[in-house]
Amino acid sequence: MSHIHIPDGILNYNLWIGALLITFAILFIILRTINKDEVMHKIPYTGVAAAIMLLGMSVPLVIVPVHLSLAVLTGILVGPKLGFIAVFIVNVILALFGHGGITLIGLNTLIIGSEVLIGYSIFKLLAKKGRYIMGTMVATVVAVIISMSLMVGVVATTGHLSEALPHSCGHDHGEEQILDESNEVNVYDHHHDFHEELEDVHYLAFTGWTAVGLIFAAGLLLESIGTTLIVKYFMKVRPGLISAVETQQNT
Repeated sequence: MSHIHIPDGILNYNLWIGALLITFAILFIILRTINKDEVMHKIPYTGVAAAIMLLGMSVPLVIVPVHLSLAVLTGILVGPKLGFIAVFIVNVILALFGHGGITLIGLNTLIIGSEVLIGYSIFKLLAKKGRYIMGTMVATVVAVIISMSLMVGVVATTGHLSEALPHSCGHDHGEEQILDESNEVNVYDHHHDFHEELEDVHYLAFTGWTAVGLIFAAGLLLESIGTTLIVKYFMKVRPGLISAVETQQNT
C-alpha cells in the first residue's frame, strides 16, 4: 500500500539520490553485522518472504484498488535485517518491470523497510506476552499507517499529491511530461488538479475523501488479515520460526 509508483524524472534528484545512499549505507551495515549462521538458516524463508512480497506488490486486489506489501510478515519471519535486504531486492525487481521508477528504489526500500522494522519490533514486544495473533494485527496496522504517512509525505514534495490517491497508482491518467530543449523532463502536468482527481476516486457508492478512506481501511484490513493468516500457518507448520522472535536480537 505504501509503494510509490510515480515515474522517473519527477522527484528532486537530491531526494532520491540521498535515499539511495542511505539505503546502500544500511545494506552495508547489515552485511557487516549480520549473523552468518542465522543467514544460512533463514535464507529459504527470506526467499519465500520476498516472493510473497513481490506477488503482493505486483498483483492488484480485485475488491480494492491497492496492492498489499506484506512487509510486516517478512519482518516477523526473518527479522529486520534480512527483511530489509528482501525489500531492497523486491523493489529492484519491481523497478526493472516498470512498477515505479528506477530512481525510486531507495525511497521505496526505506519506506517499506520501515514497515519491516516497525512491524517486527511491535510483534516481538507482544509476542513475549504470548499475544501472537493480536501482535500481528497491531504490528501490521501501526506499521502500514506509518509507512503510508511517509509515502504521502514523499509524494507531496513533488507537488502532485494526486499520485498518492488509490486510483492513480502511478499509471497514466492524463499526465504529460514536457521536455525542454535539452530533452530533460522539467514539468509534470496534470489535466486535473488534486480536487478534481479526488472526485474521480470511486469506491462502491462513494466518491472523494469518503472513497479514499474506505479504500485505505479495506486495504489495511486485508493486509492485517493476510499477514495474520500466514503467521498462523507458520505457527502450525514451523512454530519455532515464529516463537524465535521472542528471544532473537535484531538480526
